[in-house]
Amino acid sequence: MCIAAAIAFLWVAGVPLFVVVHSVLTPENAEFGLIQAVILFTVSLVFGFLGTKRPVKAILPAAGVFAVVWLMATFVLARFAEIDMIALPVILAITVSLIIAHFVKLWTIDGELTCKIVSLSSTGNLVSGHAPEVRVETGLRLLETIFPVSEVIVFELNSDGSLVPVGRARKEGGGSSAVKRNESWQETVSQCEEALAQRKTVLQRSQYQENAARLAVPLNCDDEIIGVLFVDIKDGYESDDKILLESFAGQLARNFQRDELRKKNLPHSSWWSTFSTQSNENRVNVASLMDGIIKEKSFGELATAHLEEAHAVVYLDGTIAYINKKMCELAGISENEIAAVNLFNLLDRFKTLVFNDPSLAIRRVLQTGKTYSGELDFEDRDSILKLQIIPVKFPAAAELSGLEESAEKPACLLITLQNIDDKKENERLRSDMANLMSHELRTPITSINGFAEMLLMDGEIPEDAREYLSIIASESQRASALLSNFLSVANLEQSDKKEVDKVPVKVDKIVREIVDDYNDVAKRKRIRIVEKQSEYIPPVSADRGLITKAISHLVDNAIKYSPERTSVIISTILESDFLKVVVEDRGYGIPKGEQQKIWQKFYRVARDGQSKEEESTGLGLSLVKEIVEQHNGEVDLDSAVGKGSRFSVKLPRL
Repeated sequence: MCIAAAIAFLWVAGVPLFVVVHSVLTPENAEFGLIQAVILFTVSLVFGFLGTKRPVKAILPAAGVFAVVWLMATFVLARFAEIDMIALPVILAITVSLIIAHFVKLWTIDGELTCKIVSLSSTGNLVSGHAPEVRVETGLRLLETIFPVSEVIVFELNSDGSLVPVGRARKEGGGSSAVKRNESWQETVSQCEEALAQRKTVLQRSQYQENAARLAVPLNCDDEIIGVLFVDIKDGYESDDKILLESFAGQLARNFQRDELRKKNLPHSSWWSTFSTQSNENRVNVASLMDGIIKEKSFGELATAHLEEAHAVVYLDGTIAYINKKMCELAGISENEIAAVNLFNLLDRFKTLVFNDPSLAIRRVLQTGKTYSGELDFEDRDSILKLQIIPVKFPAAAELSGLEESAEKPACLLITLQNIDDKKENERLRSDMANLMSHELRTPITSINGFAEMLLMDGEIPEDAREYLSIIASESQRASALLSNFLSVANLEQSDKKEVDKVPVKVDKIVREIVDDYNDVAKRKRIRIVEKQSEYIPPVSADRGLITKAISHLVDNAIKYSPERTSVIISTILESDFLKVVVEDRGYGIPKGEQQKIWQKFYRVARDGQSKEEESTGLGLSLVKEIVEQHNGEVDLDSAVGKGSRFSVKLPRL
């Protein structure tokens, strides 16, 4: 009403004002000619172009100044030169041009918004992709599983206000007449209509059977009644069941509302859709549809809150998208602190002696696109947590781009933490069993070796018997070493290969101990061991015994297969993501064609003039490779015949 009155006032007051101003600014005998037409066209084109490129409110000051200057110039030229500059048509052309430009921009934005809404509402997913009929059927089966129902009916409300059954599950009682069934149906419909009128659940208790009930539950979604759920429970009804049935009815209501909205004409980007009431109402309905889908999606977050594992979802800008209760407990985050937590200060709360640089793990995950997995040993808590940082990528990127092959783009990061104390305890028990079995197998071999050596100490043993005893002693020692290596490889190749006791390990200290242990062996062969280390060597997460065994075997091989008066160099090098141990010798070298084969079990490099002391079981390097790969590391070899070999072991820093 106010707007209409304002328009009427402007019309009544504006027409006389326009006549007066026009008479003042227009010279006598003025005519509209080519010059005036060119002026109007040029002004309209310029301001129309500016209106499409800049916001109208940013152009209005300049347009106002231009209009004032043009009015003054028109007044002067009309009075003294009798030239008609058509001021009012120019101002009108500027106004109309800006209005049209603004309308075009609004129409373009409206079309883009419409396309976005239609695209979002049409996107299928695992939840909303099922037809409502299918979801009604599965829902009825669920109710039959929970309650001893005699009948379940789902009614949908038509546009004329009538109830139409769209789903029904009934257990036939047998013997009931058509008249009784008709009366029962009328009672059911009447009860459902009462629930519609009252907009709440209507409960009727049975007079003949205890704990039997008939319920009519409205299908309510966003305060809109979609239909009614009728349930006839023959036994075992309790008051708490009403809440469950109302929740189930709410789910059915969302399903029907979603289906009803999708049946309507979706908003489109036609030129008149901006002014179409129906189109804009449909757009509001589609917004309700997306709101329902988002609510169902939020159920996943509610469910993860009850998981034993700790979870956090992190956006690529480092902010926390979601964090469950268990993660807050482990990280010591209160409800007031959640908003201030980001990716880095979340991971900083789980720093250990090994996991001392979380940014390194994040960089590795984002650069490689591979999951980071590590164990966090908290000695003060006497607890071990398994940490995983998983890159979550957009699915079906190739299909969306229309290409056969397309790189998946990262969407966010999933951080999980799991307490593995029980698992570690089981691993220790299995390890103890393996050690016990290994000991029982070694005992008879050790006895054979010990008695053979005792007999060799007897000076009265004949020479031919002494030779046999020497063979027995030597072969029993070789059998013991073979058994040790074989059991080590077999343990690492079990189906659960993660059974290594990882603790913070200073590799430089291990190398120093190995050098001390092998110095005497090297001196007997006139070989010098040279140790080289970086200034700072951080600890790594590893099984100390296994890493010691792997490096010791490389050093033992380097000494064994090097000629006298040479050097064995052991280097510990710190790289950006890895800690590398290099064992280098000046020995015989390994032919190019056999360098990959030496990592295979029982493979031995044949060499002319090889002494019996240099023979091996062919299991050592295989064991080294298994140990290093067990720690997510890498082994490498660079060798040339006659020049020596360079074995490298790379262990991840985190």
